[in-house]
Amino acid sequence: MLWKSLIALCVIGVALGEQTPVFLWGANSLSKPSLRTVPQAEFSEQLATLLKDHMVVAFEENGLSNKDFMCFNAEAKSCYAQLQGVSPKTYYTSVENPSEALRAAATKREHNTIDATGKLANPVKCEVGSAVFVTFDDAAETRAATLQSHDTAIAAISKNLECNVAYLYLAAPTTAPTVQRRVRRWTAAETTGYRFASSYQFQITFTSVLYNNEALTIASMAVTNSTTPNTKFSVTLSTTAGKSITFDLSYSSSDGYYTLSNAAYDGTALYTPGVNAPTSFSYTCGNATWYDSTTNKLQWNSLQLQAGFKTGADIVAFGDSWDCVGFVTPGILMGLFVLVILLVIVFLGLCWMMDIKTMDRFDDPKGKTITINASAD
Repeated sequence: MLWKSLIALCVIGVALGEQTPVFLWGANSLSKPSLRTVPQAEFSEQLATLLKDHMVVAFEENGLSNKDFMCFNAEAKSCYAQLQGVSPKTYYTSVENPSEALRAAATKREHNTIDATGKLANPVKCEVGSAVFVTFDDAAETRAATLQSHDTAIAAISKNLECNVAYLYLAAPTTAPTVQRRVRRWTAAETTGYRFASSYQFQITFTSVLYNNEALTIASMAVTNSTTPNTKFSVTLSTTAGKSITFDLSYSSSDGYYTLSNAAYDGTALYTPGVNAPTSFSYTCGNATWYDSTTNKLQWNSLQLQAGFKTGADIVAFGDSWDCVGFVTPGILMGLFVLVILLVIVFLGLCWMMDIKTMDRFDDPKGKTITINASAD
């Protein structure tokens, strides 16, 4: 009975193991016999050696098979015209769970996506020993057109990386959990407003800004680093009228928040209540108002900003929104207050209904009749 269970477990293990082709280039690698499947442990050791002086970028293709490498387009040209010209290169016809092997070999792993335009969602930072898993956002087209567009995107991305990089082109695992990503789409209001970014360190967007109800036209933005740029820097937004909006952004390692402070317009200090957010979030506010000590005010419409204080980050991209409106608004408090009153009324009503009692004394039909004498006065 025991040996039957062991055989069943072995069969299940073989069934769950995925054997997929792997195309490796950018680094010298040992070739393997074509008719032999490279075990996961062996391939993981090979990648661990490669990671000692390289960064590995793995492009995961959905449903990749050996047949795909013989793909031709309508013009009888190979779907992998760009990959055919790379060197050095090694092709493995069958590797057991290559994605899992890379995850086991790399100490630092990142995930990225190539969108429909062939560009990475987030730029890749060169770092020896790290592994970057890149997936594709496929469009609704033929298999040949999809592979050809992916070949072009891979070639363009590999040319932009100027460090020691080894590339893998392999099949996306079918049993691995899908990495969920939130894609932020621009609204019409954002595309018609202002958007500034500087040195992958800071980004800000807004539809309009007014000072005492007069619209300001922002011409440019400049970022000035302090002696410790990883914890503080200054931002200057210059207007076409020769005036400027300035403020500082600082990072606190104790709570992981960045805070906006020392705001001013044309040298007049402004009070900025609660402009802060965690490093992985972007601060957003539909209508933000900054006041000075008198009646002057600076109003922002659809403001969103984010600072790149996150450790190890090389680029600032708008993350999830950290809204200026708190989680508990006056409307929510009013609703809770009314709900409490209704619950108290219901509770008292139930208590009174449960306290209703029936009569404990009744007339006996076999006993003496109760006679009530009544006389008219």
